[in-house]
Amino acid sequence: MKRPEITSLFKYYPIGKNQLSALAQKKVWYSKPAGFNDPFDTRFHVNGDLHSYVQETDTKKIKQIFGEDMSDAIVQKKVSLEGELAQFRRGIEDLGILSLADSNKNLLMWSHYAEDHKGMCLEFERKDGELLASFDSTQPIFYIDNHPTLSPKSLLDKTATLTNKKRILYAKSKHWEYEQEWRHIVEDGNMLCPWPAPLKAVYFGCKVDESDINLVKNVIADPKITYFKGHQYSDKFGIYFKQC
Repeated sequence: MKRPEITSLFKYYPIGKNQLSALAQKKVWYSKPAGFNDPFDTRFHVNGDLHSYVQETDTKKIKQIFGEDMSDAIVQKKVSLEGELAQFRRGIEDLGILSLADSNKNLLMWSHYAEDHKGMCLEFERKDGELLASFDSTQPIFYIDNHPTLSPKSLLDKTATLTNKKRILYAKSKHWEYEQEWRHIVEDGNMLCPWPAPLKAVYFGCKVDESDINLVKNVIADPKITYFKGHQYSDKFGIYFKQC
């Protein structure tokens, strides 16, 4: 397992009707990229013009790169290059993404995603054999200054499609670096999917209502799950948790 020091991943939530319904089903929501709060997320730049690339590359070289059938189609313009680009974009836009964090003590995450510390944070165990341990579908975000750049050659090369998608899906602007995000990706988005790993614990914000704590416990109804409530330090910025 890569990054074995990361033994858990966390999901911050408000405590609302949709979240409680998902908890009762032991599921989480996987969003399509269009639903993200960052309009720059999953954007990419093609470095060069596809038509120019085909025109400037001789037929023999195209056949070496793409194979006989695909190269003939490209050279004879039977394949719409814009169509190839649109298909690649759709392949990204249809995926389902679960955004996670590597810490349950991120004050900004509590404020932004857990209803100003009135919500909860789910802890999913990350260990060998679980989906969250597989780098095929779960990786940390790398934070960069510019959109990922693809060459026309790599965009048209079907063998590079998966690599290209990962470069785009696991990249975000450095402005979001405070989140220390990880992503678990599935084939279809905008749907509830089973938990990607065992739920280990639930953490409640330091401003949570006691009634919401009891509600979540009753919905999960699993004696193996441990519950903690957040408290503010008196002498520094930060939170600590006590079992509740």
